[in-house]
Amino acid sequence: METDELLTAYRHLLEAAERITDTSPLAESDRAQIDWILAHIALSDRALAGAGRDVLAGRAARLDNAQAMSKSEIGRILGSTTHAERAELVRRNAMELIDLLARTPEEAAEATVRARLVDREGSVVFDQDLKWGDLVRVRAREHIPGHAATLRARGGAHIGS
Repeated sequence: METDELLTAYRHLLEAAERITDTSPLAESDRAQIDWILAHIALSDRALAGAGRDVLAGRAARLDNAQAMSKSEIGRILGSTTHAERAELVRRNAMELIDLLARTPEEAAEATVRARLVDREGSVVFDQDLKWGDLVRVRAREHIPGHAATLRARGGAHIGS
């Protein structure tokens, strides 16, 4: 599958993340949102890679983002990593996903994936079948760019100084 668009989205996200440090002068709410985003993306990339491995193997694929929205899982990551380590975790998991997609034949974009998505409170907001290619496109065009924009906005007091 084509990965250029997703790779570009992650590059922009990581550039924004790397402009922020553990000592950047940020409001507590901005720091909390930045930390949450990085942990959330790292966890959701793991879930996407799992679904992608199933697609590649021709197995029934399922994507459940509950762990990537879990307060306890995100708290575990935040309690055991620095900002730089979280950014590196995002980089590693993103590259694993992109490498997997690069090995995936284009026709696999039509594979059906059962997607169950929850919000931060754990309430189901989506539970339907989607095409694998559509999930990847939403990741590349909306999800990752949206989080990158938030990182730029929340880290803005520090960025450029």
